[in-house]
Amino acid sequence: MKKLPLFLLLLLLASFCWGQDSPQSSYRPVLGDKPAQSKNVYLLHLIEQMPELKSLLEKDVILAEMASDKHVLLSNSLINCGKEASCYPAQMGFTAQEIELVAQRLVQLATQHSALSKIPKEHLAPSGMYQMNVADDPAVFLANAWKQDATAINHIISVYAKGQKPNYPNIDSLGMSLQSSSYRANIQALNELASVKYGDSKLFYQLTLGYAMDALAMARFERAGDFEPMMEHENMAAYQAVKTTDWKEYNYPLILIPGAGTENYLDSLSSGGVLRCQLAFEAYSKKKAPFILVSGGYVHPYKVLHNEAIEMKRYLLKLGVPESAILIDPHARHTTTNMRNTARIMFRYGFPMDRPSITVTTPAQSAYIYSDAMHNRCMKELGYHPYSNGKRLSATTAEFYPLISSLQIDTDEPLDP
Repeated sequence: MKKLPLFLLLLLLASFCWGQDSPQSSYRPVLGDKPAQSKNVYLLHLIEQMPELKSLLEKDVILAEMASDKHVLLSNSLINCGKEASCYPAQMGFTAQEIELVAQRLVQLATQHSALSKIPKEHLAPSGMYQMNVADDPAVFLANAWKQDATAINHIISVYAKGQKPNYPNIDSLGMSLQSSSYRANIQALNELASVKYGDSKLFYQLTLGYAMDALAMARFERAGDFEPMMEHENMAAYQAVKTTDWKEYNYPLILIPGAGTENYLDSLSSGGVLRCQLAFEAYSKKKAPFILVSGGYVHPYKVLHNEAIEMKRYLLKLGVPESAILIDPHARHTTTNMRNTARIMFRYGFPMDRPSITVTTPAQSAYIYSDAMHNRCMKELGYHPYSNGKRLSATTAEFYPLISSLQIDTDEPLDP
């Protein structure tokens, strides 16, 4: 139980500090018809779903002026940029001054309007998506959440409109040379599209957010919305089964199989994926756990057409595992997010969070998940630990404790935030 003291400490601290404002497993994020947007910038997505709140912000003189200024910048780009491709997205993000101006205005408005001040308690805190920006004052918490969302929007524009390098260029890049005629034509068209879609918007962030999400769509990378809402589709049978499971009958609540990308565009499932599924099937057959979760998105090679989790699920079904025992996480792009997304699903679906589950995978990956290097990588890339280690059971199997810190949005990984 190598990391158990840390796990218990985090659990106790979370209970003490948050109380009733802690993340709630019963809370259901509002996805609407824009799941990729919802998962990247949840606060701003919520505002769009609340007519009273949206109207309040549209009518605010200070914020409306900012919306007008953004429209002027867009119009100027269409007039002045010509064949200079880099000119079109240059001023489409939020400046540091704009971010601070909005933050200060939100604090002021939240002290005057309950529609704003109740958002942190009713949505931000129970969602767990803004844990790293929490504040005792609801108005400050709201402003901090806005800053987090603005940071996420700016990152999307930087990578998928301006063509800057993402964290993992080999799998997440824009996919167009900035010197090519296709990029110049597409980036100009993106600005034209923004003018058509958002030209009449008075909501201070809508043009910029819409531009970012359309840039992500242009790159064909709205992957965060794939298969959502999963509770109503791919995961529905297992989600329903969770509700009636007697956890005392099993050693562990869950078997996690982390994904493995293919080496080519022909195979639907990698050789590593096959071996991992068979190893997990053996554990499942021995009733080690009532559920298997397969984790992995459209990752390797670049813009591969097969989803790791979906293909592993198909393979497990062929082996004889019932659909009601299989959960998918079709979004993870790294081992860090295999673990993080699993913790998220377990929490939201009602799994026991105070018991260890197990990873079953190849020896090399199993050792890596259990290593200090992996925990250091989580801190570097996510800013927190999404799990803590339990016992190592074999070369291919190890215990882990899922942590609710995993609910925090990652602002620089828009394909799987």
